[in-house]
Amino acid sequence: MLIYEAEGFLEVEVDSINRLCRSRDPVTFGDIGGSGFEVHAILCDFQDNSQSRCYVAFHDKALRTSLIFSVKSPGEASAWQHGQDALAGLEYQLDEQNLRLSPAMLEVVMKDVPGLLSPAEARKQRHEKAQFLAELQAAVETDPASAAGRKAALKLGAEKRLDERVGELRQLMIDTLSPAEKRDADGEAMMEQVRDLTARLEAAEGLVDQERKQREISELITAAAEKRIQELEEILVDVETRSAGEIKQKRRIVVLQRRIKELEGQLSLVSDDVVKERDKQEQFITDVRSAQEQIAALDDSLQKNQKMLADSFDQLAQERALRNQLETSFKAAEGRISELEEELRGGGEQNTRTDEADKVAEALPAQLEKLESEMRDLREDRLRECTLRKRLEKSAAEDVRRIRDLEAALEKAGEEASAATAEVVHDGEQKASLQNELEALERRLREEQAGKEDLEHDLEQAHKIIDSLEQMVKEAEGAPDPDGTEKQEENRKLLELTEEVALIKEQIAQERARQEELAEEVAAAEKKLADREVTTGKKPLNKSVATFAEPETVEAEESSKPAKARKPLPHELRPAPNKSAFFHPDWDLEGLPCKSEKHIVRAWETVFNVQISLEGYPSQYCMAFLIVLKQDNLKKMFMLFRLKQSKHTLVLVPAVPPANEAQLKKAIDEGLKFLKLSGFEMEEMPEEYISSSLGSYFLKE
Repeated sequence: MLIYEAEGFLEVEVDSINRLCRSRDPVTFGDIGGSGFEVHAILCDFQDNSQSRCYVAFHDKALRTSLIFSVKSPGEASAWQHGQDALAGLEYQLDEQNLRLSPAMLEVVMKDVPGLLSPAEARKQRHEKAQFLAELQAAVETDPASAAGRKAALKLGAEKRLDERVGELRQLMIDTLSPAEKRDADGEAMMEQVRDLTARLEAAEGLVDQERKQREISELITAAAEKRIQELEEILVDVETRSAGEIKQKRRIVVLQRRIKELEGQLSLVSDDVVKERDKQEQFITDVRSAQEQIAALDDSLQKNQKMLADSFDQLAQERALRNQLETSFKAAEGRISELEEELRGGGEQNTRTDEADKVAEALPAQLEKLESEMRDLREDRLRECTLRKRLEKSAAEDVRRIRDLEAALEKAGEEASAATAEVVHDGEQKASLQNELEALERRLREEQAGKEDLEHDLEQAHKIIDSLEQMVKEAEGAPDPDGTEKQEENRKLLELTEEVALIKEQIAQERARQEELAEEVAAAEKKLADREVTTGKKPLNKSVATFAEPETVEAEESSKPAKARKPLPHELRPAPNKSAFFHPDWDLEGLPCKSEKHIVRAWETVFNVQISLEGYPSQYCMAFLIVLKQDNLKKMFMLFRLKQSKHTLVLVPAVPPANEAQLKKAIDEGLKFLKLSGFEMEEMPEEYISSSLGSYFLKE
């Protein structure tokens, strides 16, 4: 017999089905006035835990539901066979399904079987239908007069009519499958089933009560444990908060103690360098005094040269006087010749006047010969003056070279002393001032040399004028000009020569004043060097300084060699970056492009300094920082290296600026990895330490 169980779907897992049959075509029940039901049927035998069960599901596609009947065999026949006979009596033609398929294919076949669903899919459909009906009911209750409310009411009416049709089908199927003579037997079987289910329900309720009690105990234990864990976490957070500052302070103290030991070791090595520096300073003072003596000798030579130049000026004046006498003689001779010509034309005294003219003509070559002798003397004086000028230039060049050597030595001493501690800062200022004074001395010496070159040029112009006058005298001797135009030209040139001589005297006076100022400045520099020697001898150094250059005595022996130039640093040359490198130096930056710590998002600093060579700089100790700035809603990353020896802040930036958070995180990871491989131990800086640690690197834009 077939006993009605439930309405819905036959909920069975695919892997628990033993046998399955389905009808080929639907069968019509209750066809009265065209309102019958087109019903499909399936027969399923499946394993429920350890018990085999057999059910029949009648499915109506129009109603979208199924009626589930259990198959009870009255005799010794199997339930499966009894179910097949019952469905055959209802004119169903059954086809048995092939269950020996792959899991995927079997799942596809089961989806096409009407009235059969997996338990999970059945629960999902029931939940969706309940939610759909609740939404429709809420829409009707909220505003039944609205369009949505009316539409929801219509849908609820349709669902109600479907439920009524399902009730009609259920009653029809029960009447068809359970006739009146079998209802008593069915009722007894149903009562027996109810008693069985009641016993099972009571047993299940007992298990549920036990489980509920155990669960309440577990919940109480879990709540107590969670409360205790929360208290312990609060205590742990409190302890960590109190001890975080102390732990970090202890770490800093350990790092500082280690750095103090390193500085003490360096201090023990610097004493010999201090002695060498004092010796160099003494040698430097000796060289300055020697330079002063050379400058004094140069001043004496210049005075002698000026005296010789004055003598040449006197000779030139004598020559001018002689020239004037010669011009007077020329004029008298010309007048005499004109008189003689008149006398010759006049008559009797012609021969006498001719004799007088011949005498004057005979005296004129003697005067010209005397003038040529004086010209030769002037040439010899000019040669002596050129020799003296070359000797003075050579001496001035030696002085310039010596001053440059002294300046180079002073620059080396300044670089060496700049690496000392704050106790020798005052000495560094004195060195800087002394260096500025020496630069001024060198500049004045160059001006003096330029003045000497101007003086040489003026002397050459004067000699050219003298040579031109000599040439004019020779031309006058060969062919005198009766009109006197050449004499006027000579007079004009003599006036120009007089002006040039006056200008040369004024320049000589200026050079003498410059020599006096130079001597006074060298004396002041010598005094400052002596004061610096006394001050340096009293103050200790607490940092290592670079190796000093060779003593000045070696420089004196090798004075003919030029001074070695300082090698330019990379930020002065600005080389092109390595294209394959992840980070490139930014030569335009010498710090952080921000005004305050408000722009800093995150920052890392090194725990201790590391000796390293970066981007072509010499190997030296340096500090390292990694900073993330936020500018105009854009985050940028910078790496700062404070180079101790070079006294420069090197800034590295990513070759490709990060455009988003992912690229920024990658750049930060690459930067920390690069610093770790370089030997730096980095730690993230707390916000309260950023201003004090990075404030000196802010660029005031």
